[in-house]
Amino acid sequence: MKKFFFIFILALIPFASTTVSAESDLPLNSEAGIIIDAKSGNVLYEKNMKKSMYPASLTKIATAIYAIEHGDPNELVTVSKKAAEADGSSVFIEPGEEIELSKLIAGMLINSGNDAAIAIAEHMSGSEKLFMEDLNEFLRKEVNISDTHFTNPHGLFDKDHVTTASDLAKITQYAMKNETFREYFGKKNLPWEVETWDTTLITHHKMLKGELPYKGITGGKTGFVSQSGYTLISTATRGEQDLIAVTLKAPSDKVAYSDTELLFNYGFENFKSGKIDKKSKLYSADYSNTYTLNEDLFYTHLISDQPSLKTSNDGILSIMNQEGEAIESFDLKTVADVRNTVLPASIKKETIDDELLNFMSHLKDGEASSFLLKKSPHGIRSVAALYIP
Repeated sequence: MKKFFFIFILALIPFASTTVSAESDLPLNSEAGIIIDAKSGNVLYEKNMKKSMYPASLTKIATAIYAIEHGDPNELVTVSKKAAEADGSSVFIEPGEEIELSKLIAGMLINSGNDAAIAIAEHMSGSEKLFMEDLNEFLRKEVNISDTHFTNPHGLFDKDHVTTASDLAKITQYAMKNETFREYFGKKNLPWEVETWDTTLITHHKMLKGELPYKGITGGKTGFVSQSGYTLISTATRGEQDLIAVTLKAPSDKVAYSDTELLFNYGFENFKSGKIDKKSKLYSADYSNTYTLNEDLFYTHLISDQPSLKTSNDGILSIMNQEGEAIESFDLKTVADVRNTVLPASIKKETIDDELLNFMSHLKDGEASSFLLKKSPHGIRSVAALYIP
Protein backbone atom coordinates (compact mmCIF):
# COMPACT_ATOMS: atom_id res chain seq x y z
CA MET A 1 0.00 0.00 0.00
CA LYS A 2 1.39 3.39 -0.92
CA LYS A 3 2.06 5.66 2.03
CA PHE A 4 1.68 9.42 1.93
CA PHE A 5 3.42 11.94 4.12
CA PHE A 6 1.43 14.99 5.13
CA ILE A 7 2.26 18.18 6.94
CA PHE A 8 -0.74 19.49 8.89
CA ILE A 9 -1.09 23.23 9.33
CA LEU A 10 -2.94 24.65 12.34
CA ALA A 11 -3.06 28.38 12.97
CA LEU A 12 -2.33 29.42 16.54
CA ILE A 13 -5.72 30.72 17.58
CA PRO A 14 -5.91 31.15 21.39
CA PHE A 15 -7.01 28.10 23.34
CA ALA A 16 -9.01 29.07 26.39
CA SER A 17 -8.72 27.84 29.92
CA THR A 18 -11.49 25.41 30.83
CA THR A 19 -11.95 26.43 34.45
CA VAL A 20 -14.58 29.19 34.56
CA SER A 21 -12.89 30.67 31.50
CA ALA A 22 -16.06 32.22 30.11
CA GLU A 23 -16.01 34.55 33.13
CA SER A 24 -19.60 33.83 34.08
CA ASP A 25 -20.90 33.79 37.63
CA LEU A 26 -23.77 31.33 37.45
CA PRO A 27 -26.56 31.98 39.96
CA LEU A 28 -26.52 28.47 41.48
CA ASN A 29 -28.77 28.11 44.52
CA SER A 30 -27.38 24.71 45.49
CA GLU A 31 -24.65 24.91 48.12
CA ALA A 32 -22.17 23.14 45.84
CA GLY A 33 -22.10 22.28 42.16
CA ILE A 34 -19.83 21.39 39.26
CA ILE A 35 -19.96 20.77 35.52
CA ILE A 36 -17.15 18.82 33.83
CA ASP A 37 -16.33 17.54 30.37
CA ALA A 38 -16.64 13.76 30.80
CA LYS A 39 -13.93 13.00 28.23
CA SER A 40 -11.20 15.39 29.34
CA GLY A 41 -12.24 15.77 32.96
CA ASN A 42 -11.85 19.55 32.61
CA VAL A 43 -13.85 21.59 35.09
CA LEU A 44 -15.99 24.08 33.19
CA TYR A 45 -17.60 25.66 36.24
CA GLU A 46 -17.68 24.96 39.94
CA LYS A 47 -19.05 26.25 43.18
CA ASN A 48 -17.61 24.90 46.45
CA MET A 49 -16.44 21.80 44.57
CA LYS A 50 -14.03 20.79 47.36
CA LYS A 51 -16.41 21.41 50.25
CA SER A 52 -17.18 18.30 52.32
CA MET A 53 -20.85 17.40 51.78
CA TYR A 54 -23.39 14.64 52.40
CA PRO A 55 -24.26 12.89 49.10
CA ALA A 56 -27.35 10.88 50.13
CA SER A 57 -28.24 8.30 47.46
CA LEU A 58 -25.63 9.55 45.00
CA THR A 59 -23.49 7.08 46.96
CA LYS A 60 -25.14 4.30 44.98
CA ILE A 61 -23.19 5.30 41.84
CA ALA A 62 -20.00 4.20 43.62
CA THR A 63 -21.63 0.99 44.90
CA ALA A 64 -22.90 0.19 41.41
CA ILE A 65 -19.64 0.64 39.50
CA TYR A 66 -17.69 -1.33 42.11
CA ALA A 67 -20.17 -4.23 41.91
CA ILE A 68 -20.21 -4.14 38.11
CA GLU A 69 -16.43 -4.26 37.87
CA HIS A 70 -15.80 -6.80 40.64
CA GLY A 71 -18.85 -9.06 40.58
CA ASP A 72 -20.38 -11.69 38.34
CA PRO A 73 -23.62 -10.23 36.95
CA ASN A 74 -25.22 -13.68 36.75
CA GLU A 75 -24.52 -14.68 40.32
CA LEU A 76 -27.52 -15.09 42.59
CA VAL A 77 -27.59 -12.84 45.64
CA THR A 78 -29.34 -14.23 48.71
CA VAL A 79 -31.17 -11.40 50.46
CA SER A 80 -30.48 -11.14 54.20
CA LYS A 81 -32.92 -10.02 56.87
CA LYS A 82 -30.82 -6.91 57.42
CA ALA A 83 -31.00 -5.98 53.75
CA ALA A 84 -34.74 -6.62 53.47
CA GLU A 85 -35.42 -4.42 56.48
CA ALA A 86 -33.35 -1.45 55.32
CA ASP A 87 -34.79 1.99 56.03
CA GLY A 88 -35.80 4.39 53.32
CA SER A 89 -36.39 3.74 49.64
CA SER A 90 -36.84 0.12 48.69
CA VAL A 91 -37.28 -2.36 45.86
CA PHE A 92 -39.22 -4.61 48.29
CA ILE A 93 -37.04 -7.71 48.39
CA GLU A 94 -37.59 -10.43 50.97
CA PRO A 95 -35.25 -12.35 53.32
CA GLY A 96 -33.99 -15.54 51.68
CA GLU A 97 -34.98 -14.41 48.18
CA GLU A 98 -32.40 -15.03 45.46
CA ILE A 99 -31.93 -12.32 42.84
CA GLU A 100 -29.31 -11.88 40.12
CA LEU A 101 -26.62 -9.35 40.98
CA SER A 102 -27.17 -7.45 37.71
CA LYS A 103 -30.86 -7.04 38.49
CA LEU A 104 -30.14 -5.69 41.98
CA ILE A 105 -27.63 -3.17 40.61
CA ALA A 106 -30.11 -1.89 38.02
CA GLY A 107 -32.91 -1.75 40.59
CA MET A 108 -30.69 0.10 43.03
CA LEU A 109 -29.84 2.79 40.47
CA ILE A 110 -33.30 3.17 38.99
CA ASN A 111 -35.44 2.99 42.14
CA SER A 112 -32.71 3.91 44.67
CA GLY A 113 -33.31 0.77 46.71
CA ASN A 114 -31.41 0.85 50.01
CA ASP A 115 -32.31 -2.79 50.51
CA ALA A 116 -30.69 -3.66 47.17
CA ALA A 117 -27.56 -1.70 48.12
CA ILE A 118 -27.08 -3.65 51.35
CA ALA A 119 -27.75 -6.97 49.63
CA ILE A 120 -25.11 -6.11 47.02
CA ALA A 121 -22.59 -5.09 49.68
CA GLU A 122 -23.06 -8.27 51.71
CA HIS A 123 -22.78 -10.43 48.61
CA MET A 124 -19.66 -8.70 47.31
CA SER A 125 -17.59 -8.61 50.52
CA GLY A 126 -19.33 -10.82 53.08
CA SER A 127 -20.59 -7.95 55.20
CA GLU A 128 -21.55 -4.31 54.85
CA LYS A 129 -18.56 -3.25 56.96
CA LEU A 130 -16.05 -5.15 54.81
CA PHE A 131 -17.68 -3.84 51.66
CA MET A 132 -17.13 -0.27 52.81
CA GLU A 133 -13.44 -1.00 53.32
CA ASP A 134 -13.26 -2.45 49.83
CA LEU A 135 -15.25 0.39 48.27
CA ASN A 136 -13.23 3.17 49.91
CA GLU A 137 -9.98 1.52 48.85
CA PHE A 138 -11.31 1.21 45.30
CA LEU A 139 -12.24 4.88 45.23
CA ARG A 140 -8.81 5.91 46.46
CA LYS A 141 -6.71 3.64 44.29
CA GLU A 142 -8.74 3.09 41.13
CA VAL A 143 -10.85 6.23 40.82
CA ASN A 144 -8.06 8.33 42.34
CA ILE A 145 -10.09 10.53 44.68
CA SER A 146 -9.05 11.59 48.16
CA ASP A 147 -11.86 13.63 49.75
CA THR A 148 -14.47 10.88 50.00
CA HIS A 149 -15.22 8.49 52.85
CA PHE A 150 -18.34 6.34 52.70
CA THR A 151 -19.66 4.48 55.73
CA ASN A 152 -22.54 2.67 53.98
CA PRO A 153 -23.42 1.57 50.42
CA HIS A 154 -26.65 3.57 50.10
CA GLY A 155 -26.16 7.08 51.47
CA LEU A 156 -28.44 7.20 54.50
CA PHE A 157 -27.11 9.86 56.84
CA ASP A 158 -23.97 9.32 58.85
CA LYS A 159 -21.87 12.28 59.97
CA ASP A 160 -18.75 10.54 58.65
CA HIS A 161 -20.30 9.67 55.27
CA VAL A 162 -18.91 12.54 53.19
CA THR A 163 -17.68 13.48 49.75
CA THR A 164 -17.35 16.53 47.49
CA ALA A 165 -18.92 17.69 44.26
CA SER A 166 -15.53 17.26 42.58
CA ASP A 167 -15.15 13.66 43.77
CA LEU A 168 -18.70 12.75 42.74
CA ALA A 169 -18.06 14.11 39.25
CA LYS A 170 -14.88 12.01 39.03
CA ILE A 171 -16.69 8.88 40.27
CA THR A 172 -19.37 9.40 37.64
CA GLN A 173 -16.77 10.09 34.94
CA TYR A 174 -15.04 6.82 35.83
CA ALA A 175 -18.33 4.89 35.92
CA MET A 176 -19.56 6.23 32.59
CA LYS A 177 -16.62 4.60 30.84
CA ASN A 178 -18.25 1.25 31.64
CA GLU A 179 -20.86 0.18 29.08
CA THR A 180 -22.96 -1.78 31.58
CA PHE A 181 -23.09 1.14 33.99
CA ARG A 182 -24.09 3.52 31.20
CA GLU A 183 -26.92 1.18 30.25
CA TYR A 184 -28.29 1.02 33.80
CA PHE A 185 -27.72 4.72 34.47
CA GLY A 186 -29.72 5.68 31.39
CA LYS A 187 -32.68 3.35 31.94
CA LYS A 188 -36.01 5.08 32.31
CA ASN A 189 -37.81 1.99 33.57
CA LEU A 190 -37.25 -1.64 34.44
CA PRO A 191 -39.74 -4.54 34.69
CA TRP A 192 -39.49 -5.79 38.28
CA GLU A 193 -40.74 -9.15 39.43
CA VAL A 194 -39.79 -10.35 42.90
CA GLU A 195 -41.55 -12.58 45.42
CA THR A 196 -43.83 -9.88 46.77
CA TRP A 197 -43.86 -7.33 44.00
CA ASP A 198 -44.65 -7.37 40.28
CA THR A 199 -44.30 -3.89 38.81
CA THR A 200 -42.20 -1.63 36.66
CA LEU A 201 -39.56 0.52 38.34
CA ILE A 202 -39.46 4.09 37.04
CA THR A 203 -36.41 6.30 37.38
CA HIS A 204 -36.70 9.06 39.96
CA HIS A 205 -34.71 11.44 37.74
CA LYS A 206 -37.20 13.90 36.25
CA MET A 207 -35.07 14.92 33.28
CA LEU A 208 -34.40 11.32 32.33
CA LYS A 209 -38.02 10.19 32.51
CA GLY A 210 -39.20 13.24 30.57
CA GLU A 211 -41.05 15.07 33.32
CA LEU A 212 -38.55 17.90 32.93
CA PRO A 213 -37.22 17.13 29.44
CA TYR A 214 -33.70 18.20 28.54
CA LYS A 215 -32.12 17.70 25.11
CA GLY A 216 -29.34 15.13 25.22
CA ILE A 217 -29.91 13.77 28.73
CA THR A 218 -28.32 10.31 29.05
CA GLY A 219 -28.52 9.38 32.72
CA GLY A 220 -29.01 10.50 36.26
CA LYS A 221 -29.32 9.75 39.96
CA THR A 222 -31.24 11.59 42.65
CA GLY A 223 -30.68 11.77 46.39
CA PHE A 224 -32.26 13.21 49.51
CA VAL A 225 -31.94 13.03 53.26
CA SER A 226 -32.73 15.99 55.47
CA GLN A 227 -29.08 16.61 56.32
CA SER A 228 -27.95 16.56 52.67
CA GLY A 229 -30.79 18.46 51.08
CA TYR A 230 -31.58 17.55 47.49
CA THR A 231 -28.64 16.08 45.59
CA LEU A 232 -28.46 15.31 41.89
CA ILE A 233 -26.05 13.88 39.33
CA SER A 234 -26.90 14.10 35.63
CA THR A 235 -25.17 13.26 32.36
CA ALA A 236 -25.91 14.66 28.91
CA THR A 237 -24.47 14.40 25.40
CA ARG A 238 -24.72 16.64 22.36
CA GLY A 239 -22.62 15.77 19.35
CA GLU A 240 -19.12 14.85 20.51
CA GLN A 241 -19.53 16.58 23.86
CA ASP A 242 -20.33 14.61 27.05
CA LEU A 243 -21.02 16.59 30.23
CA ILE A 244 -21.50 15.61 33.88
CA ALA A 245 -23.33 17.93 36.28
CA VAL A 246 -23.46 17.59 40.07
CA THR A 247 -25.52 19.69 42.45
CA LEU A 248 -25.44 19.26 46.24
CA LYS A 249 -27.65 20.55 49.05
CA ALA A 250 -30.31 22.26 46.99
CA PRO A 251 -33.23 23.54 49.11
CA SER A 252 -35.73 21.75 46.84
CA ASP A 253 -35.75 19.31 43.96
CA LYS A 254 -36.97 22.16 41.74
CA VAL A 255 -33.79 24.09 42.53
CA ALA A 256 -31.62 20.99 41.99
CA TYR A 257 -33.01 20.57 38.47
CA SER A 258 -32.92 24.27 37.58
CA ASP A 259 -29.29 24.44 38.71
CA THR A 260 -28.51 21.35 36.66
CA GLU A 261 -30.10 22.87 33.57
CA LEU A 262 -28.13 26.07 34.18
CA LEU A 263 -24.87 24.10 34.36
CA PHE A 264 -25.63 22.06 31.25
CA ASN A 265 -26.63 25.13 29.25
CA TYR A 266 -23.44 26.87 30.28
CA GLY A 267 -21.34 23.88 29.23
CA PHE A 268 -23.00 23.26 25.89
CA GLU A 269 -23.27 26.93 24.93
CA ASN A 270 -19.69 27.91 25.75
CA PHE A 271 -17.42 24.90 25.35
CA LYS A 272 -16.39 22.30 22.82
CA SER A 273 -14.63 18.96 23.24
CA GLY A 274 -11.52 18.15 21.23
CA LYS A 275 -9.44 15.04 20.64
CA ILE A 276 -5.92 14.22 19.51
CA ASP A 277 -6.32 10.83 17.87
CA LYS A 278 -4.55 7.71 19.00
CA LYS A 279 -1.63 6.81 16.69
CA SER A 280 -0.97 10.47 15.86
CA LYS A 281 2.75 11.24 15.52
CA LEU A 282 4.21 14.22 17.35
CA TYR A 283 7.75 15.59 17.57
CA SER A 284 9.81 17.12 20.31
CA ALA A 285 10.62 20.79 19.74
CA ASP A 286 14.12 19.98 18.51
CA TYR A 287 12.85 17.18 16.22
CA SER A 288 15.04 14.65 18.05
CA ASN A 289 12.19 12.36 19.17
CA THR A 290 8.99 11.06 17.59
CA TYR A 291 6.02 10.24 19.83
CA THR A 292 3.28 7.91 18.57
CA LEU A 293 0.22 8.20 20.80
CA ASN A 294 -1.07 4.93 22.25
CA GLU A 295 -4.32 6.48 23.47
CA ASP A 296 -6.65 9.32 22.51
CA LEU A 297 -5.99 12.61 24.29
CA PHE A 298 -8.99 14.78 25.12
CA TYR A 299 -9.20 18.49 25.86
CA THR A 300 -11.85 21.20 26.11
CA HIS A 301 -11.93 24.71 24.67
CA LEU A 302 -14.23 27.65 24.17
CA ILE A 303 -16.48 27.29 21.14
CA SER A 304 -15.05 30.54 19.76
CA ASP A 305 -11.49 29.23 19.97
CA GLN A 306 -9.30 26.58 18.40
CA PRO A 307 -6.40 24.84 20.17
CA SER A 308 -2.74 25.71 19.84
CA LEU A 309 -0.29 23.01 20.82
CA LYS A 310 3.37 23.10 21.77
CA THR A 311 5.77 20.22 22.31
CA SER A 312 8.90 20.72 24.42
CA ASN A 313 12.28 19.03 24.02
CA ASP A 314 11.52 16.78 26.99
CA GLY A 315 8.24 15.52 25.55
CA ILE A 316 5.64 17.68 27.29
CA LEU A 317 2.70 18.49 25.04
CA SER A 318 1.05 21.73 26.17
CA ILE A 319 -2.28 23.31 25.29
CA MET A 320 -1.72 27.05 25.05
CA ASN A 321 -4.05 29.98 25.68
CA GLN A 322 -3.95 33.38 23.99
CA GLU A 323 -1.47 34.74 26.53
CA GLY A 324 0.90 31.94 25.66
CA GLU A 325 0.27 30.14 28.97
CA ALA A 326 -0.06 26.36 29.21
CA ILE A 327 -3.51 25.55 30.54
CA GLU A 328 -3.19 21.80 30.17
CA SER A 329 -0.34 19.44 29.46
CA PHE A 330 0.37 15.80 28.69
CA ASP A 331 3.60 13.94 29.36
CA LEU A 332 4.08 12.16 26.04
CA LYS A 333 6.50 9.72 27.63
CA THR A 334 3.55 8.21 29.52
CA VAL A 335 0.97 8.19 26.72
CA ALA A 336 3.07 7.49 23.63
CA ASP A 337 5.76 5.27 22.19
CA VAL A 338 9.03 7.18 21.85
CA ARG A 339 11.61 6.81 19.07
CA ASN A 340 14.48 8.81 17.69
CA THR A 341 13.24 10.90 14.77
CA VAL A 342 14.05 9.94 11.19
CA LEU A 343 12.49 12.43 8.77
CA PRO A 344 11.99 11.47 5.12
CA ALA A 345 14.33 13.32 2.79
CA SER A 346 11.35 14.88 1.03
CA ILE A 347 10.27 16.68 4.20
CA LYS A 348 12.16 19.90 4.87
CA LYS A 349 11.95 21.41 8.32
CA GLU A 350 13.09 24.81 7.14
CA THR A 351 10.29 25.70 4.70
CA ILE A 352 6.64 25.15 3.96
CA ASP A 353 6.03 26.41 0.47
CA ASP A 354 2.90 27.81 -1.13
CA GLU A 355 2.30 24.66 -3.14
CA LEU A 356 2.17 22.54 0.03
CA LEU A 357 -0.07 25.05 1.76
CA ASN A 358 -2.44 24.90 -1.21
CA PHE A 359 -2.32 21.10 -1.12
CA MET A 360 -3.10 21.07 2.59
CA SER A 361 -6.14 23.30 2.09
CA HIS A 362 -7.78 20.49 0.12
CA LEU A 363 -7.25 17.77 2.72
CA LYS A 364 -10.33 16.37 4.38
CA ASP A 365 -10.73 16.34 8.14
CA GLY A 366 -8.85 13.45 9.68
CA GLU A 367 -6.40 13.02 6.78
CA ALA A 368 -3.61 14.53 8.82
CA SER A 369 -2.67 15.04 12.45
CA SER A 370 -0.56 17.73 13.99
CA PHE A 371 1.73 19.00 16.39
CA LEU A 372 5.15 20.59 16.25
CA LEU A 373 5.30 24.34 16.63
CA LYS A 374 7.17 26.01 13.80
CA LYS A 375 7.56 29.40 12.12
CA SER A 376 7.05 29.32 8.36
CA PRO A 377 8.64 31.81 5.93
CA HIS A 378 5.14 33.03 5.06
CA GLY A 379 4.59 34.45 8.56
CA ILE A 380 2.15 31.67 9.47
CA ARG A 381 2.78 30.24 12.89
CA SER A 382 1.99 26.61 12.42
CA VAL A 383 2.02 23.18 13.91
CA ALA A 384 3.68 20.48 11.86
CA ALA A 385 3.91 16.73 12.13
CA LEU A 386 4.05 13.64 9.98
CA TYR A 387 1.02 11.48 9.61
CA ILE A 388 1.37 8.05 7.97
CA PRO A 389 -1.99 6.40 7.07
